[in-house]
Amino acid sequence: MRFPTILPVVLLSVPVFVGAQTDNPSTTSTKLWSSNIGIGSVVMPGYAGSDRYRIRTVPMIQLEFKDRVYLGSSVSGVGGGLGAYLMRTSSLSWSAELSNAGRRRESYGDGLAGMGTRSGGLLMGTNASYRVRSTTLGAGVSVGLRNEGVVGSLNADTKKQLGKRMIAGVTTGATFSNHDNMAFEFGVSPAQAARRQMLIATGDPRLSANEGGVYAPKGGFKQAQVSTSLGFLITNRTTAMAFATGTHLGSEAAASPLVRQRNSIMGGLGLAFGI
Repeated sequence: MRFPTILPVVLLSVPVFVGAQTDNPSTTSTKLWSSNIGIGSVVMPGYAGSDRYRIRTVPMIQLEFKDRVYLGSSVSGVGGGLGAYLMRTSSLSWSAELSNAGRRRESYGDGLAGMGTRSGGLLMGTNASYRVRSTTLGAGVSVGLRNEGVVGSLNADTKKQLGKRMIAGVTTGATFSNHDNMAFEFGVSPAQAARRQMLIATGDPRLSANEGGVYAPKGGFKQAQVSTSLGFLITNRTTAMAFATGTHLGSEAAASPLVRQRNSIMGGLGLAFGI
């Protein structure tokens, strides 16, 4: 029983951990292609640190070729990814991938007033994981190919089969960034600060008087997250799932004038079909 993770086509830069897998690459026959497609409805913050939530319907997709090359959700948890497993056994996997960070529009929340639209990011990364029974430990690093900086992550997840048709999962993780990546997500440049100060001066209700300054964050701990997922196998090829993720921003991120809420929750429902 395999559940694809959500592919946030243009929506998410924060990782969503809802995947679970009971198939073992060493004990199942390798198919030429394997795929899972579906659709999900997600309640999520407008952006990292927003106090406004939105409901989005997003596609779910996970394609694999000979259990080696994949297209779908990034293993690193940063947007969608195209990658390949350099090593994949029943207990150890190592992959390299190209992933994206979604575009961020000013309209996503009041805290982004005067920031303009931030273009999406492109990152090259590598990820490794080690599995012991139902628990998997993972680590990865991604380097931006433009101005996205460097991101490192650590995570652990565990799965439990509940009868013949249900599987539950819990994932915890932490993300660390250098100053460039912190600035990509939470920084305010002098030009952006000047625009925000003009808005404050004209009485724009979206910004308070202390939110018009330049912010150049340092690198360090970016965020921690805990996720849960529950999947129910309707048929051999159809799975319904529910998932929720809680996120806590680190102090350097939380100090940004863009951040209105340090802690956030995201959740949703999905339906996936294996092909």
